[in-house]
Formats: sequence, C-alpha cells, structure tokens
Amino acid sequence: MQDHIARRRGGGHWKHAALGVGLLASLAALSPVVQAAERPIPETTDDVRRVPIPPIDRSHEPIVVIAGGTLIDGRGGAPISNAVVVTQGDRILAAGPAGSVAVPANAARTIDASGLYVMPGLIDLHIHFTQQRCHDFGKYSDSPAGAAIRGVALAEQLINAGITAARDVGTVDDVALRIKEGVDRGIIRGPRVLWSGRIIATTGGHGDEVTSTATGRQKPALGGPSKGANGPWEWRTAVREQIRNLADWIKLGAPADKEELAAAIDEAHSLGVPVAIDSFGKYTDWAIEAGVDTLEHPLAMSNNAVPLMKKHGTAFVPTIIAFDNLLNGGYPTAGIPSGGFYHTHSRRFVIDQRDHLKRVTEAYRAGVPIGVGTDIPFENDERYPDAYFHELDYLSQAGMSNADILASATRVGAQIMRMGDKLGTIEKGKIADILIVGANPLDSLKNLRDVRYVVADGKVVVDGPAR
Repeated sequence: MQDHIARRRGGGHWKHAALGVGLLASLAALSPVVQAAERPIPETTDDVRRVPIPPIDRSHEPIVVIAGGTLIDGRGGAPISNAVVVTQGDRILAAGPAGSVAVPANAARTIDASGLYVMPGLIDLHIHFTQQRCHDFGKYSDSPAGAAIRGVALAEQLINAGITAARDVGTVDDVALRIKEGVDRGIIRGPRVLWSGRIIATTGGHGDEVTSTATGRQKPALGGPSKGANGPWEWRTAVREQIRNLADWIKLGAPADKEELAAAIDEAHSLGVPVAIDSFGKYTDWAIEAGVDTLEHPLAMSNNAVPLMKKHGTAFVPTIIAFDNLLNGGYPTAGIPSGGFYHTHSRRFVIDQRDHLKRVTEAYRAGVPIGVGTDIPFENDERYPDAYFHELDYLSQAGMSNADILASATRVGAQIMRMGDKLGTIEKGKIADILIVGANPLDSLKNLRDVRYVVADGKVVVDGPAR
C-alpha cells in the first residue's frame, strides 16, 4: 500500500515520499509487527476497503457449469470456442477450452451456451442511484426514502442489462450504501455496488450549491446548513468522515483551492481509499498533479490535462452520453431546457461535444485508461440501460476499437474501480460475474443488448431467452 501511495503521489509536492518508504523499510527490518502487517490478508471484503474477514469455506456451495459457448474472457486473447466455465459459490473455479477444463460430476446446474458468447459482466463507473425518474416526479416532494426506492428500481434495470458492477459517485445520505448491502444480502437484485457518499465541495461549490443544476430553482431553505468544507484540514476531515461512513471511494467537486484538493487526495490515499473528481479547467490539472485516481467528465479540459493524466497514471471516465442528453433535448420533466448548463455558478462554461470527443481520442492515443460511465441525472427510468450502450457508441466515435471498448467496460473498468484482482475477467479465482449474450460483441457492440443470462456473484440472476 505504501508503494502504491508513493507512486500515486509522484512529483515535486511529494519529495518526502521516497524517504518515508525507506523509513518504513528500515522499520520492517527491525520490527516483526510491521513485517506481519505487510503480509497479504487471505480473505477480505469484495470491495475497495479490503477489510479482513474470516476464511470462507466454499466447498459446499453449488457448482454451476457454463458449457459450449464462445468465451471472451477479457484478458485480451482470441475468443475460445466450445468453452467451459465452472463456478462454485461466488468464485470461478476454471475457464477454458472444453478439453482442458474438468467438469465436476456434482454440478447443480449446467447452462447450455452453444451458439452464445460468454464474457465478463459489464461495469458502469459513474451512476447516482438517488437521481430522479418518471415524468411526474415534479408533483412529489423528495426524501432519502424516496431516493432509495428509485435506487432499487435502477439497480434492477442495471442487472437486467448485464451490468454487474457499478460505482455510485454521489448519493443522498447513505442510500447507495444500503443498496450495496441489499444486493450483498440478496434482498434486492442489482449490480455489485461501490459508493462514494456525498460529494466533498467548498461552500457553494459543485455539490453544495443552493440552486438546482440547470433549473435555477432554489432549494428549500437555500439548501439548509452548508455542508461545504473550507481549507485543507476541513477537506481532510470530510474525507475521514466519508471513510468512517464506509465509503469505498471519495468524490471531490470543483472549484476548490489547490491545497484543499491535495489535502483530500493525500488523506484518502493514506487510508487506502481512491479518489474521483468532477472538475474543470485548472482545477482538473491541480487534482491530477496531486494524484487523483479518476477524472469524471471532459469538462473544459486544458491542453495540459491529458499529458498530465498520462504522467500521473490518472484514469478517465468521460460520460459523454450525459452531455448528449443535456444538449439534445434537455430534461423536460425536470424543467431543464436543452443546450447546456444554466443557472449554476459552478458550471459557467459552454459544453462542446466535439471537444469532449477530441479529449477522449487524445487520451486513448496517449494510453490513458478509459472507463465507461453514464451519469444520468433525470429520467433514468427511460434512459437506462440505453444510456450505457450509447456511451459505448461515443467511445467508438472517439476512435476506440470494439475490443478496446469491451476492455474498458470490463477489465479496464475493474482496474479503474480498484477491483482488478477480483473482477473484469473470467479466470480462476475471480468473482463469478458473467454475461452471456446471443451474438459476438466484438463484431458489433449492439450485440451486448441481446442478454441471455447474467451471473452475478455466482448466482444466475437473469435466466433465459433474449430480453
């Protein structure tokens, strides 16, 4: 972890990092306690927090076999025809050509995937479970309970589309945490959830404005007591509070001071939690230099941003589809006209989709990791899951190949999510999150819509004919 933190910090602001690592190495040589702390933990929670848990005996869990399909395992090799995948409980036991994989005689179920394509489950890196839906929502007051009900409905939409993991990057209260727990406990159907809690913002910044984005309507009591954080130590405190509340990720908003951004990112990394930022202009450059893990949206990016991302290992989640919705139709049910951001003090710039696509192309050519995210703030009952597949189309328009887009939606997405050792590919030891579709997605990304089966956490949650 210390090595990871040192790499992420890089640059002149963190000259003490190498000294700190050297000191830890010296202490490790002297102290068996420190040495023990560096040993891998055998079993942890299946999220970014990696909390140690007692060993799990999966030997009595049911075995599921997927046989006869063409396997696109997500590791970058050629598809494997007539493949077999064996799962037990929530883990993959084996995957490969039929002749090389032993099929247990005591399988609880065998799925005949002949003529179908087997691949890792899809990942959406930017959602908000608590966003609004339905044409008549303006008639009703909102509450965390109402947001939770909407979130459960969205979780169902996602899993039905083969999206088996999702990162919520801004929620009302602890709604996303409770949806995460509901999925984990089998109470509701949905994807694996990682969550960020509320956006950390300066007073009046993005995440703490008193007017609703693009409508100009003031929030009740001007938003109530300010939740903004001001100054580096308040930003550090806000990060600690989010991690105390069990957040998997930290989400920052701009504008903010350079020192505030650096303090929050440093604090999160020191506690082993990654950071995303919704930013623009110089604030984006400052965050990248400070070691932010993911940049959400290509808003008003400077010409320095992509080179900085490449230098510092920052990942990119463009969410182009979110701005397509805003520009081409707006959100009528929310009273938001088309054309851009309106009535928002923290978004005083023009949206340019051509520039957005240009930045994605630039990042792709530079080798910046690119993930798939949607970020639909309103009417998600109508816009999911189509929004996800439209985002893939936008990545194609930016020049990415089908193979690289599929990687972004699976393996690369898992790596960006900090779950690459557990998700994103179909191989021994990984979590059994599997999508089976009716035709080859490498030939056409539209074939991802032809969902036949979805296995999530080892359980068949979508079962049967095309949807």
